[in-house]
Amino acid sequence: MKNPETKNNPLQKWVILLSVLVAIFLVTALYFCFFATPKFNKEYAKTFAKKEYLQTELDSLLYEHERIKVEYGTLSEQLSEKDSVILANANEIRKLIAEQADYRKIKRQLERLQNIAKEYVAEIDQLYTENQQLKEENTQVKANLAESKREIEVIKKDKAELDQTISSAAVHQAYNINSRAVYFKSKNKTDEIITEKANRVEQIKTSFILGANSLIPTGPVTLYCRIAVPGTGRILTPGAGDAFTFDFNGEKLQYSAKKIVNYNNHAETVSIFWDLPEGDKAVKGKYIVQIYTENLFLGETSFELK
Repeated sequence: MKNPETKNNPLQKWVILLSVLVAIFLVTALYFCFFATPKFNKEYAKTFAKKEYLQTELDSLLYEHERIKVEYGTLSEQLSEKDSVILANANEIRKLIAEQADYRKIKRQLERLQNIAKEYVAEIDQLYTENQQLKEENTQVKANLAESKREIEVIKKDKAELDQTISSAAVHQAYNINSRAVYFKSKNKTDEIITEKANRVEQIKTSFILGANSLIPTGPVTLYCRIAVPGTGRILTPGAGDAFTFDFNGEKLQYSAKKIVNYNNHAETVSIFWDLPEGDKAVKGKYIVQIYTENLFLGETSFELK
């Protein structure tokens, strides 16, 4: 017969129960140690990598956007509304990345922003093209292809230098000042020919770009052109007396020709003409040409006749 005390021993039951619990704990610990933790680490690394990718894409887009704004200078001011939309969307994407939002949602937002940025580039390219066409039409210069390319490069270079150096003061600026002597094949003066020969001169044509400045009030602006006769310092003028003078810093200065333009804060090409009086002949030598407003010296250029 079995011993009754061994059969009903309560201590033996507790030992068995405790062994089962220890076994369950060990199995659970081993699972989390060898299976659950790596999975958690992989998910974290995957999420971090996606976040870094989205952040890199966003930073690259914003860098390119700022580069384009700097490259196109004042033209970008005409697209300030779209620029604000781009920056607002970029800030929203930053918040979503920081908040660990759904990857697909952020990606959709980023793709939408990339499309807006492409539209911005297309519009500013169109503005640039229209601006260049307007300048070419206003210059009224008909030269050969090589000369045209040279002038376009000069304009681009001067504009780049101007964008770096021009101040925000409310004053007019003139650049790419160019003066030359011309004669005409016909009486209607539509087919001008540039010349360096004094005995062929019929007209002196001075062209320049009056720069854009949003701080200057719109309205009429009077521009004066002074052409100095070589070797004398005398100013070519249509007539004598105060009728052909203007006040500049308290001094009366003679002018050769003047032109009134309706300034509207945009850059525009201006041409001023001085016609040689009938029966007169131009003298040989170096001519100095200066451009003024009523209270500002805008710059000068020169040309020479043989």
